[in-house]
Amino acid sequence: MKDIAAAPDLDVGASLELALLEEPAASASVSGELVAPAEELVTAFAATLVARPQTQRTYQRACARFVRWLGPLAGPEDLTAQNLARYHTHLVAGDRASATVKKDRAALNSFLRYLAEHEYVPARQAREALAVRLPRARRQTQDPPKALSAEQYQRLIREAKARIADDPLAGARDLAIILVLGDAGLRCEELAELERRDFLPARNGARLRALDVRHGKGDCQRRVKLSTDSTRAIVRWDRERARALGEPSADDPLFITLGRRRRGGTYTHVGGRCHQEVLADILKRLGAAAELPPELRHPHALRHTCATELLRAGANVSDVRTFLGHASVKTTSIYLASGEDRQEHVVTLRERGRPTLNEDRETAA
Repeated sequence: MKDIAAAPDLDVGASLELALLEEPAASASVSGELVAPAEELVTAFAATLVARPQTQRTYQRACARFVRWLGPLAGPEDLTAQNLARYHTHLVAGDRASATVKKDRAALNSFLRYLAEHEYVPARQAREALAVRLPRARRQTQDPPKALSAEQYQRLIREAKARIADDPLAGARDLAIILVLGDAGLRCEELAELERRDFLPARNGARLRALDVRHGKGDCQRRVKLSTDSTRAIVRWDRERARALGEPSADDPLFITLGRRRRGGTYTHVGGRCHQEVLADILKRLGAAAELPPELRHPHALRHTCATELLRAGANVSDVRTFLGHASVKTTSIYLASGEDRQEHVVTLRERGRPTLNEDRETAA
């Protein structure tokens, strides 16, 4: 760069203009992608994920949490092995569940590979960060997932049925959704991706109808048998839907959004898929009407309810794993966690029929 101070006839504006003309490369290095804020890179990374919308949101939130923890001025150069190790220690110290820490780490690993592949960070920096091992979480007694009791589940179903009198179409849909989530144990995204053709007729003399879950987690497929109540609720919803909105096609979503009901009986948002936000709103509203605790007013509580009821009915772990579409039996085993009240019940059952201490003494005498 020329010595600007050696040109006394230039004013300040002309000096700045000369500086910009002489050093375009320096300006580009400041505004270029290589020093883009890390949070912008998280957004770019999430857009490249080939995954379900829920998985994309989960990964984006996990990476964004890490970047926010680094600070508002964090850039790619801060995504180091040392900072990653410190962040994991921070999560464990905050009593985050082991599954949550592992899920965050999986997202961060994908993020780091993306950064290295697109040369936002040096390959060596990415390799060192990927090599960081998770700290051992403090061993904790794991409680079973929160599920509705049989009485709470029936209250929720009654509230869904009660809505039919006021709004036959939305009420029939909500009842069918509650029963499919609670009796068939589907995930939110699995239910959203169902099409009418996936509601299979009974074949070969079978008593129960089934759902073809063609878009399960990890693109796994399974066929889930439906309870009689679930089958009747779906048939009722489909009949009400055809009456109010016209006959749908086989490849239309099995459950659709309706939005708010207008005075004239029409609806504000008809035909979309019922993704997690819609299902969460239904459970929040009906759960409050059924006086459920706030932590049970969400769709996944019904999946937990399905699992616990299957086990109480005598199903083995392998059956429940297949029914719910778990990739590993370890996931299913979380429903087997035993609390003190359950242990007391088991010990009492085991002692039945055993001779008491006094009876032993009388026999010995």
